[in-house]
Amino acid sequence: MDLEKFIREATRKPGVSGYECGVNGYIAEQFRSLADAVTIDRMQNVIARVGCEGPKVLICAHQDEIGMAVTKIEDNGSLRLRRNGGVDPRILPGLEVEIQGRRGPVYGVIGSLPPHLQAPGDGRKAVTFEDVYVDTGYPAEQVRELVRVGDSVVMLAEPQMLADGAMASKTMDDRASVAAMLVAAEELKRMPVKMRVFFAATSQEEVGAYGATAAAFGVNPDWAIAIDVTHGEGPGTAKFEAHPLDRITIERGPLIHRALGRKLESVAKEYRIPYEISAGGGETWTDADSVQFVRGGIPTALLSIPLRYMHTTVETLRLDVVRDAGRLMALTIAAMADEWEDFQWS
Repeated sequence: MDLEKFIREATRKPGVSGYECGVNGYIAEQFRSLADAVTIDRMQNVIARVGCEGPKVLICAHQDEIGMAVTKIEDNGSLRLRRNGGVDPRILPGLEVEIQGRRGPVYGVIGSLPPHLQAPGDGRKAVTFEDVYVDTGYPAEQVRELVRVGDSVVMLAEPQMLADGAMASKTMDDRASVAAMLVAAEELKRMPVKMRVFFAATSQEEVGAYGATAAAFGVNPDWAIAIDVTHGEGPGTAKFEAHPLDRITIERGPLIHRALGRKLESVAKEYRIPYEISAGGGETWTDADSVQFVRGGIPTALLSIPLRYMHTTVETLRLDVVRDAGRLMALTIAAMADEWEDFQWS
């Protein structure tokens, strides 16, 4: 699988939480050659099934991205915004955006008052959503023909390859994990196992992981793995709150099924896949939180890919770690299939 190509294309597709139809068709198409069945459900989740017999496992990675929505069209034609997901307003001034308008995408830029025109001391104040606006260049009358209040606003940024196998892009959170699921599906195609694997590119994770709840209820799996990104070591991060970029992380914590977590660790050791333990103290803020509480409870593990600069347009990670995450999921599924009847869940 060409990871760089998939990530370049996937991160360019619009898919703000609740508006995933701009990206889910592309993701579904990538799974079609690897899966026995691919569907898009009413929550906009892409669900690809690999295998036709055996226990069911659900693998979740969210497809939605953070973004914004139009709240007002000013008389001068500029657009006011609110966040959709965890957008930090400090990154907005100078950003290129695309409004998903009634007739198609509308290009714009986010401006703010120049420092020359600011009152003394204003330059040291934190940027808020009240300080920024989108300028499309159109007069207000034409803007109102193209844009409606509530239309989603997508941040634009071109993916860039960096040194030592690193890649920077918007929306690595979490389309890099969708890429890892494709790696796992490709691996499983080469080593058929008696396990029905449901890969779910979920919706609405950035606003509450609601798509994962629906996917888990619909699939009703015997066990699950959620995969997402976590904070990678970089400028300004403390050792206790971030992880090295060159290895995956496996979560331990009160919301993670201990036996499944141990299984991920043992398989990683067996196949010499570099990993680090991440200690959780409660909610993980990933799809894992939603999946484990569905129906009568679903044993769930969490695997993460470290990246720098989360929730910006230059999220940075290493492609080899994305591939390792996919391999680890596939190898763990194969190991679970081999010992399913004797697996110790406690």
